[in-house]
Formats: sequence, structure tokens, C-alpha cells
Amino acid sequence: MSATAPDAPSGPPAGRRRRAQLVLVASALVVVAAAVGTSLAIATRPIQRPDVAEGPGSSVGQPAVAGQQVTRAPAAADAGSAPAGTGTLALDDGDHDAYITRVDAASHRIVVDVVQVFHDTEAVNEAVADGRSPAEAKILTTWVRNENPRLRTLPLAGDVQVELRDVCGEGGGDRDAQLTRLAADARLNGTYYYTLTVDDGTVERIQERLAVNAC
Repeated sequence: MSATAPDAPSGPPAGRRRRAQLVLVASALVVVAAAVGTSLAIATRPIQRPDVAEGPGSSVGQPAVAGQQVTRAPAAADAGSAPAGTGTLALDDGDHDAYITRVDAASHRIVVDVVQVFHDTEAVNEAVADGRSPAEAKILTTWVRNENPRLRTLPLAGDVQVELRDVCGEGGGDRDAQLTRLAADARLNGTYYYTLTVDDGTVERIQERLAVNAC
């Protein structure tokens, strides 16, 4: 009786299967490495920030940061006074006609409203030009025009001269009394105007004048 040959093994040899498994593992590692590299590239890529527009609330060329103090251009000074440190005077040196709207005795300052003043025939003509009837204007000896509402804060000199007068032209009183009256007269709108003598931005002299016809 002849011997029977052994059954042939089914499938590829073990060595070939192992090589195929190694190829699959290597391919998987390549895919994983590529994915990790892509993620790292995305994570470390510089972020493109939009340019910061110049405008209110941010410094020129710099982004506004939450909680950061941002410097803005200074607003117009209150009462028309010159900004501190600019060297700009509220009024040039010389004589200026103005209403005094406030006297601040504590800080030794006054607030003024600069005006134009006309007398006699010129006062009549300018009053008519400003809307007064000729019948009303013809009796005027003084006309005060106030076109600009701007107020200016001026310091008083330590030895400022204050020359006030009564309605009918009677002057007098010591300096302290005159300063007290100046504050009171400043509240009489349209009754008085003042000629201010300014030197280096400081009021050296105040002369009270009638803005209405004298007695």
C-alpha cells in the first residue's frame, strides 16, 4: 500500500504573512506621522492679525488692549483757557474790552468774555447794523457787540489795580471793597464792561466802564 503525501499548507507561508503585516504597520505609522506633522504645523503657524485702524480709542499704529489706558488728544480747555504747559496765552498782551462773568477770589482768577465796544456816532451805526431801530439807536453813546461766546480764564496779578465806578460816575473804596464789588458787578449782565490790561497773560489792571448811557 503506497504512503499518502501530507496535506499542503493553506495560504501563504508564515514569512510572507509577517512581511505583509510589517508593511501594513509601517504604512499606518507613516499616516499617523503625517497627521501629527500637519497638526503641529497648524498649531505653530503665526496668526495673521488685521491692521489696526487709527481712530478714537486707540493709539496711532497700536492695538487697543482691554484695560490698557489709551492716550487721547486733549479736549478744548474749559472756559476758553489755554491748555496747561502749551505756552499759549488766553489773551495777548495789551488792553482788551470784555465782560467779566466770574470772579474766583480763592484762586485769584477771573473769567471774561471779550467784546467789541463802539462809541457815539459809531455806536449808533453799529447798533442799527445789529438790528436796533434807528429811533432806539440814535440815543446811544456806547454799543457793546458780543459775537463770540468763548470764555477765557485769566490769572490776576498779585498787585492788580481794580478801578470800579458807581453808575453815576462816583468812584472810591479801598482795594478789598473794590474786589468785593467787582464780584457783585460781574453779575449785572450788560450794565458794565471792563478794560483789562494784560501783561504776559496776567491781568495787571481792571477798569470798569458803563455799557449803558451815563446819568
